[in-house]
Amino acid sequence: MKLKNRVAVITGAGSGIGRAIALRFAAEGARVAIAELNQQTGGETARMITAQGGEAFAVVTDVSDAAAVAKMFKAVDDRGWEVDVLINNAGNAGPHLTPVHEISDTQWDWIVGVHLNGTFYCTREAMKRMMVRKSGAVINIASVAGLQGMEGAADYAAAKGGIIAFTKAVAREAAPFGIRVNCIAPGFVETPILNNLPPNIREAGARMTPLGRIGQPDEIASVALFLASDEASFVAGQVVSPNGGLYT
Repeated sequence: MKLKNRVAVITGAGSGIGRAIALRFAAEGARVAIAELNQQTGGETARMITAQGGEAFAVVTDVSDAAAVAKMFKAVDDRGWEVDVLINNAGNAGPHLTPVHEISDTQWDWIVGVHLNGTFYCTREAMKRMMVRKSGAVINIASVAGLQGMEGAADYAAAKGGIIAFTKAVAREAAPFGIRVNCIAPGFVETPILNNLPPNIREAGARMTPLGRIGQPDEIASVALFLASDEASFVAGQVVSPNGGLYT
């Protein structure tokens, strides 16, 4: 097993990519702490893992709230679990595309707060713990939108682009402590966020992707497993983009 006895904190693991990563990590021997805003879906993921013989628990967490993030990590500490892997996956998106001149302050703060601030808050807490032990892996989930931009989603693209830059900066700080920080920037993937968009956007995404289809969460989980495992022991500060050829 590639992650036997390791502890992974995964945000937004109640569905989509986060759930796929949680299930894959548990199958590889990891104990999983699920930080999820939705109590029901987070609990479902934890139950799925325990039903398969793994160890997991869920903590209701709003990653855009620094105090809530600190409380979640304390819950992990209180279990006697030492964090080996952090997956910053929690995300959100509006139900439609919005031109930049129509984006409200509230919408901007909502998107940036969850994606970029949440990644910062969770990474800060994880680093405090990993630096003491001089080991660990942090994997941030960005998006191809942060690499090439996306019309009608300047807020989302800016947040994801910020995550990419944040990854590169923190990777340099963390490497001397034996901590590897990397980023995954998926293309169009079958997730609740994608389902929130109009059908024509989904269809356009499939058409624009050279492989001719939308990606599956398990395909992203495979990349996350590699980056979290010892197989990626010399990989740090990198952006891996499983996108079906959409961006090269």
